[in-house]
This record gives sequence, structure tokens and C-alpha cells, in this order.
Amino acid sequence: MKNSIAHILKFSAVTAGVTLCLMATATAASPLDEGVNSYRHGNFEASAKTFAPLAEQGNATAQYLLACQMINGVGVNADEKRGWGWMKASADNHNPDASMVIARRLEATGAKTDNIRPLYQQAADQNQTQAMLWLALDAMDQGKSDQAKQHLSTAWEAGDPRAATLLANRFADSDAARYQYLRQAAERGEMRAAAYLAEEARTIGDPVEAVGWCAIATGLPGHDQHADWKSIGDAVEKNCSQYDKDLSSADRAANREKVDQFLARFFYGYNPWKPWRPCAVN
Repeated sequence: MKNSIAHILKFSAVTAGVTLCLMATATAASPLDEGVNSYRHGNFEASAKTFAPLAEQGNATAQYLLACQMINGVGVNADEKRGWGWMKASADNHNPDASMVIARRLEATGAKTDNIRPLYQQAADQNQTQAMLWLALDAMDQGKSDQAKQHLSTAWEAGDPRAATLLANRFADSDAARYQYLRQAAERGEMRAAAYLAEEARTIGDPVEAVGWCAIATGLPGHDQHADWKSIGDAVEKNCSQYDKDLSSADRAANREKVDQFLARFFYGYNPWKPWRPCAVN
């Protein structure tokens, strides 16, 4: 089996189309900045040439991104052995993304949990929320509820809505607290939270929110002045009609108008959480 990130980890390989989040913080570009900028814009040959000497000098970020390119053969000839060597060097230099990738690889190849856990802990110690989620689930498996809750609380404080969904379903001490977690998670783009809210709304007999949350849970796009409301309405009918099927035709039509208003309010200023992805620049 080919030992690449895309195959072993089932992640997308680095391509020019990868969406990257990069915030420029320096007024004068350093060599690393220049390499990252090339990487961001898909000029992978240039980025590899910039990263190679920096990686040799021990720069963990350059080691990580060069590893991504080598493993996937992007901008350079594929060389998985050297690529994974750079990935390990980057993790040893405490790059949280490299630690995550190696941990995922170990999981995919059936390694022992005791060998995987320290890598996730290293990433979590550097505010990697995806690692915190793994550690929380691991703690639950070990019956360490307090530890799991702490990992989830820290991840949620850092803005990861998946943590809020888990807090809602595992640790909320009241219905009101559960609803608040789920609503806040859904507002950050957590579709599982929206699905739970749809069922909650059905339970209390609110067909507007039931259909609205269902629509969000099924992945409808954010709305703007150019939204194709007919297409959105067709998608709602296909995916969420069960939530108001018992209404009369007139009441159902009125309900859908209210659903449109609910969705318009929800998507006003919508700014969903962007989860971690390997080989993307933060």
C-alpha cells in the first residue's frame, strides 16, 4: 500500500487548489515568509527550493511543509522516505501539525495508542484543538470523565464547535445548557449540532426551527443577496419535509416563509469554523 498522506491518512494531497489561511504578520518578508507565500499560491517548485535550506537549518515549519511536498510529490520528485523523515524532524521540533500528521499515520497503520497519545498531547499543548478532541475521546474510553471534559472545554474556549457538541451531549448539566452549547456550535458551522437542534425543535413542536436547523444540518450554503432561493427551497423540500409534513397546505406554506426568514437571520454574518487540515498553512 502506498505510504502517502493522501492514501494512508485519507487526506487531500497538496494541490494548487487547496484553500489556505495565511495572515501576513511581518512587514519585511523573511525567507520562510517567501516560501510560505509561494506555497500558498501554488508555486511549489519555488517553495521547495526555499524550504530545503531552512529545513536543514532546523526550521520546523519549513521541515513540515517540505515533508508535505515530498510525500505527495508536489513541486518536487516524490520521495516518501525523506518526506516522512522531515515530518518526524518537524514533530521532534514541536511543530503541532507534523505531530498531528504522524499521529494520524500511526493510527492508520494500527500502532498502539500509547505511542500515539504523546503526539496528540504535544499538539494539544500548542493549542491544536483537533488533538484535544482526540485526547478527550481517549480519556472517555479510559473512564476519565473529568480529564475529557477539561480537554473539550479548552478546545471550545479556542473556538472549536465540535467540542461544544460533545460537551452538550456528554457533560451538559441541564437542558438549557445543552441547548446553548448546540446552538453556539451550529452557529460556528457544526452541522451535527444543527441536526440535534432539528430534533429538539421537533420534540417541542416548533416546525420553523425544525425545518431550519435541518436545512443547515444538510449543508445548505450561506445566503446572500444573490442566493438562489428556489434551489434552496427545493433542497429543503427534499431533505427536511418530514418536519412539517403534517401541516395543512396553507400552514406549510406559511411555515416555509418563516423558515426562509430563519435561514436569512442565521446566515447573516455567518463565519463558520475552519477545521484543521494537513498541509495547509495557518
